[in-house]
Amino acid sequence: MRRNKPFGGLFGAALLLVGACGEAPPLETCGQIPEGGCPIGRGGSCDDMYCAALHDCVEGKWTQVKRCPDGNGSGGAGGGGGGGAGAGAGPCTMVTLDHSAETLGCKPDLENPDCPAAAAETCAESACLTSCLDFFLCTKDGWIDVAHCDEEGQLVIVQ
Repeated sequence: MRRNKPFGGLFGAALLLVGACGEAPPLETCGQIPEGGCPIGRGGSCDDMYCAALHDCVEGKWTQVKRCPDGNGSGGAGGGGGGGAGAGAGPCTMVTLDHSAETLGCKPDLENPDCPAAAAETCAESACLTSCLDFFLCTKDGWIDVAHCDEEGQLVIVQ
C-alpha cells in the first residue's frame, strides 16, 4: 500500500529550500576609513592623490590591502597635510545624521545598494565609494531615506 505524503518529493524539497533562504546576515559597516585610506571595493586607486593606502571592509573592520607609493594621501609622505584648512583638516567632511527617531526591527531587511544610515556616517567624500547608493534609517513608521549618492558620486543628505 502506498501512502501519500503531504509534503514529500519535489514539493517538500522546494519548501525546504524556500525556508532555508531566510534573511541575509546583517550588514557590518566599518565606519570611518583610516586617514589617507581609500576603499578598494568601489574604485579606490593609488592614482588618487588622496590615497595613501587601499583598504577593504572585512568583518566590520578596515583592512589594508595595498600601500600606495610615497607622495599619496594626506598631503604626501610626511602626512599632516598642512593644506591651510585648519589644524587636522584633510579631505574628510564628517557626516552626522539625526538618529533620534531610530528604532530596530524594520522589515524587510535592506538589500544592496540600500544600506543603513550608519554606513553614510563616514567622510562625505568617501561615503559613495562603497557599494551603498541609498542610506535608510529604521523608524517606527518603517525605513526612511536619509541620504543617497547622486550621479556624480556625491553624498546628498535628505534628512
